Amino acid sequence: MERWTFLILADEQGDPEQIRIFLRRGDDPDAWPCLQVALDGTEVAVDTVQKDYEAPEWKALELFTAGGGSPQRWEELKDKLRAQAV
Repeated sequence: MERWTFLILADEQGDPEQIRIFLRRGDDPDAWPCLQVALDGTEVAVDTVQKDYEAPEWKALELFTAGGGSPQRWEELKDKLRAQAV
């Protein structure tokens, strides 16, 4: 079973603007595949900004689609992390 972590990063007003996604494989968090994405689906550089909160996948996907991202793009991003974890 896959284990995912979705960290929500907000702007200065507290509105969600990016999601950092981890595929948790293995016991070493530093080795987990990770990417960061704007809510419109555009990949951005992974940074070290503190998370505002961790969300379950359904909530992260809700924010993502409300920001202009698509469910298809969401699955593409997850597939990209799966490929990195091989």
